[in-house]
Amino acid sequence: MSDITVLTVDQACKELSLSEPTMRRYAKADPSFPKKVRLSARRVGYLRRDIEAYLSRQREAAFAS
Repeated sequence: MSDITVLTVDQACKELSLSEPTMRRYAKADPSFPKKVRLSARRVGYLRRDIEAYLSRQREAAFAS
């Protein structure tokens, strides 16, 4: 069985060091930003592995410049 960890919006914000409004803006403007996972009719989350992959890509892009 694979280890899939779902972060709440608050947890994802902390991982990314972003406020929730800023995270929403990034999600709207950046197609490579991690996609939300619908957990129920009123609840969403983010996969930890997607957040980590995004941060890794951002770090690589920063070092490439």
